[in-house]
Amino acid sequence: MRRYRETLRVLAFAALTTVMASSAHANLILNPSFELGAFVDQGNQTMSLPAGPGTTITNWTVGLDSIAWINAGNPWGLSAQDGDKFLDLTNYEAGAPFGGVSQTIATTIGANYVLTFYLGSYTARWGGPPVSITAFAGSATQQCINPSVTSVSTWTLCTVPFTALAAQTSILLAGVSGVNYIGLDNVGVELSGTQPPVPEPGVASLLGVGALAMTAKAWRRRKNQGH
Repeated sequence: MRRYRETLRVLAFAALTTVMASSAHANLILNPSFELGAFVDQGNQTMSLPAGPGTTITNWTVGLDSIAWINAGNPWGLSAQDGDKFLDLTNYEAGAPFGGVSQTIATTIGANYVLTFYLGSYTARWGGPPVSITAFAGSATQQCINPSVTSVSTWTLCTVPFTALAAQTSILLAGVSGVNYIGLDNVGVELSGTQPPVPEPGVASLLGVGALAMTAKAWRRRKNQGH
């Protein structure tokens, strides 16, 4: 009987490891590249969105100030980092105040995550540097800055590690510095590779009834063969 329990324990640990490995690479952000929503070309393949309630961009809320939702084929010399659409947190206005976007995701209290996003700049044409966005997520507040002069549409990867403080975490990305263009695209949140110790869960929660039955049958077969 002891060998049977030990077999179940090993299988439970293997199942837990598989589940954690697969979920560690799942993006928790919905519509990460702003491709989905009720986009209306108001001219120049651009849509101006005011701050306030609403989800014109699916799963995202606009805050702080107005922003521009830009599509491929725009005349600004700007291109998306991923897909066809991206955001400009300055909208059509030069200088501050800048806008931002937010999304709330489900998280596990105490778990470690990594927020990633791309900061867009084209300072030779649209002002700056620097160009920057501040990210707010769980335990972290971090500013991502591109201090360089950019002569083409440029995307800079920003990485923000954070620990979840609640079962739901609000991800907020807000423009901080720039002139006529602060780009944002391809946002992601994934579990970090480094996690706090997790108590071993009950076997029944990880293995289906079928798997338990098969394991028990195999153990009984080996036991009978031993007599």
